[in-house]
This record gives sequence, structure tokens and C-alpha cells, in this order.
Amino acid sequence: MYVLFCQTPLLPFYKIILKRSKQHSFPPSLRACWIKLNAEFQKRLLPIGLTPDQYTALRWLNESKEDAICQKDLAKLMFTDPNNISGLVKRMEATGMLRRKNGNHDKRRKLLEMTRKGKSLLSLATPVAKKLENETLFKLDTKEKKQLVSSLRDICQILH
Repeated sequence: MYVLFCQTPLLPFYKIILKRSKQHSFPPSLRACWIKLNAEFQKRLLPIGLTPDQYTALRWLNESKEDAICQKDLAKLMFTDPNNISGLVKRMEATGMLRRKNGNHDKRRKLLEMTRKGKSLLSLATPVAKKLENETLFKLDTKEKKQLVSSLRDICQILH
């Protein structure tokens, strides 16, 4: 089974799983969608020089009401752990997409802010993300799209 799995392309493998598990199709379906969406997004961001995680971090920094957010909050927003966010931030800082600074009241608190380069990359990547979203959800009307997002948020809250 392990050898077969390693030599089998991912998509046919998921089709086999989905056919066999009609009763429990939600988790495999959700995972298959996420893996395919993330892989496609990664492929489309490559010419810009971003990864999906870097795009997500820049998007959260941009959407923040503050000029900077702390690393701990970014980790929560991205549903990842402190070790992963630390590595991501180090790589993004090294490439000039963001900078870290100490908090005003607590010097141990690391605040993150986007640089000009980060803003520029985000402005190039946002249309790519929107185009992929539109291509992915083209069969859904506005009401169905809102319902999908609402349902996913509800599921996330249940699991949180």
C-alpha cells in the first residue's frame, strides 16, 4: 500500500478514497479541495516570488487595523503554531517583505509590519488570488458562495 501510494498521483488516490467512503466523505473532500487549491495557488504565485503562506501573512498584516501585529496573533490567524510562524517570519524578513520590531510596552513582544516590498508583492498577488477564487467558485451564485463561507466558518467555530 505504501509503495502504491507513493507511486500513485494524488488526485486519483483521492478519487479512490471518495468512492470508498461515501459515509465519511466530508473530511477527505475538504482535504482534497484544500490540497488542490493550495497547489494551484502555489503554482500561480511562483512567478511573483511568494508562497501561499507568505501571501496569507501579508494579507493578514494588510487587513489589520493596526500598523503592525504581533507574531503570536499572526500564528492564531493563520492556524499554525509558534515554530512554524517563526520560520515563516524569518524567511520573510530575510527577503525584505516584512520587518520585526519590539513592542512599545513589552520588549519581548515581537510586532510585524509590512515593508514596501511586501506591499508591492501583495498588490501583485491579490488579483491572482481573486482570479483563482472566481475560477474555483464559478458554479456558485452569490448566495451559495456566502452560504459556503458561512458554513465553513460555523464548522471552524465548532472545532475551535
